[in-house]
Amino acid sequence: MSIKSKQGLTGLLFISPWIIGFLAFVAYPLYRTVFMSFHNVSFGLKTGWRYKWVGMDNYSRILLEEIDFVIEAQNFFVSTLLYVPVIIALSVIIALLLNRKIKGTSLYRLLFFLPILILNGELMDNMSTYGGMSIAANRFILETLLMIIPSSHAVMLIVDLFELIVQLLWYSAVPILIFLAALQKISKDMYEAASIDGASPWTSFWKITLPMIYPLVSVCVVYVVVFLANFEANPINTIIMESKYDGSRREGYASALAILYSAVQILLIAILYYATRSRSSKGR
Repeated sequence: MSIKSKQGLTGLLFISPWIIGFLAFVAYPLYRTVFMSFHNVSFGLKTGWRYKWVGMDNYSRILLEEIDFVIEAQNFFVSTLLYVPVIIALSVIIALLLNRKIKGTSLYRLLFFLPILILNGELMDNMSTYGGMSIAANRFILETLLMIIPSSHAVMLIVDLFELIVQLLWYSAVPILIFLAALQKISKDMYEAASIDGASPWTSFWKITLPMIYPLVSVCVVYVVVFLANFEANPINTIIMESKYDGSRREGYASALAILYSAVQILLIAILYYATRSRSSKGR
């Protein structure tokens, strides 16, 4: 073998674990999902899996007849378009604050990243089930707020706003770390040179900080959209799981739901990615 062929074979061997993993855990499941979405799937102990070709019937049922998915998908699409810019802006602001040299910085960073450790699993389920994720379920807090603010409508508005802020902070954990890592890579000499030239901190942010971290905005956009889509409290995921065990729907219907949901996510990512890509990319 020539040296070039040996190098190519070596490179192929290095990426072979990824290729095997992609084929086994991405390509084949995706093929099965697409295949089942065009079939009525049933399972029998004696007959095993049975597939009856129904064409686009599952998709037409989802889009034209049983529109529970359509309604939730519209809500997810609009809310994600609104949430993502807020999450990105909030993540940048918190990353800037955590990048400052103050006492207890490591503790603050841990507190902001802690939600990622507990967002999934049994702890998250128990918190949702027993009201740990809702301030409105805490009677003591509600009674205290009602003593201060007599209007129940104003209290519920404050509670809803606070819960939304807390939720957005939970979603911002990983983007905060990404932006924080980018901020720590910026040379301090650039800020010192800008300061000598008379640039204010505000000017330094727009001329130095933001251009340096802006390429990572697109990365965070993709992460946030996928995270929101696969969040356990997302009602669309519940619809898909319940459809899988519904006798009138089964795996074929659930597979069609998954395909349509993936299309919604791809569309969202494409819109937000195009809107937030760097200027250098737009010029190409």
